[in-house]
Amino acid sequence: MKNLIGNLLLLGVSLGIVFLIGEVASRYITPVSPGPSILDLDGNKQQISYIQPGSHFRIITPDFDAVTGITKEGYRGPEAKGNPQILFVGDSFTYAQGVEDHQTFPALYCKARNISCANLGVPGASTLYEVDRLEYYLKTKNWKPELVNFFFFSGNDFSDNLGAAEKRAQGQPYEPSELNPVAAEEEKGMVESIIDYGLKHSNLLRVAYFKVLPMIRDNPEEAEESLEKALKITKDEFTRLEKLSKNFGFKYRIFVIYPQPEITHGLYKELGKKIQAQTPVPLIQLGELFRENTSEYFFPADGHFSIAGNKKMAEYLLSLDKQ
Repeated sequence: MKNLIGNLLLLGVSLGIVFLIGEVASRYITPVSPGPSILDLDGNKQQISYIQPGSHFRIITPDFDAVTGITKEGYRGPEAKGNPQILFVGDSFTYAQGVEDHQTFPALYCKARNISCANLGVPGASTLYEVDRLEYYLKTKNWKPELVNFFFFSGNDFSDNLGAAEKRAQGQPYEPSELNPVAAEEEKGMVESIIDYGLKHSNLLRVAYFKVLPMIRDNPEEAEESLEKALKITKDEFTRLEKLSKNFGFKYRIFVIYPQPEITHGLYKELGKKIQAQTPVPLIQLGELFRENTSEYFFPADGHFSIAGNKKMAEYLLSLDKQ
């Protein structure tokens, strides 16, 4: 019995050492962000909406500590002056999570052109919610933009659209959880809370959960079926955007942002063709734009555009105006 206990203790210590070595190594080799934390300007942890009107807070990950401002009308600063000539619509990439207000690509672009703009990007938003949000501001604020720049992120917009469409079909709210983090936390079960705790504190577990596990469990046929369903939902929302364009008299452009791994491995080319087939207008594909130096343009663990990435995006938008 003593030998058995001793062997079990030795095994436990050995596994602990192996886990510790793997944890340290993973943080250097494949860092994965534990997700953002929100603090007020005095450093106190907050649980508030990412678009809380009239608020200022810090969004923090291992990659950045960015003061973020939300206007009194509930969108990412800077505030539009009167009627905004251009609207930016999208998810956390458009919101420009990770940089300060004046460093976001919408702000850089609009400052360079000396025009009034509004950034309606929302972290975690599906295309369904983004089109809803655009329509809400057009109707309630009586805005008459000349142009809407709409950004689709291939990294998670497909899965977000599947989830949002299912909730909408059931008559349930489908706004992103980032808008009501308290309610999202309360909905979690015990098992989900334990998993979240582990993922929050261990990079090795995050690598296993987000990178290794999907490759093991993914069924190619099921993945293709889900993609086709998501593409159909996306097409319906692009059709809604087209109708809004006609009803409110604005032009629009759809940009496709790809995550760093899809760019590095060239996966964006084939995927881009499938997305293009869902829209009545030519898409502006951004894979090639960021391919030259992805490590400079994306935060290594968080994955969003870095300061350099936002600057690159703003410069590209300005170059389009000259064509």
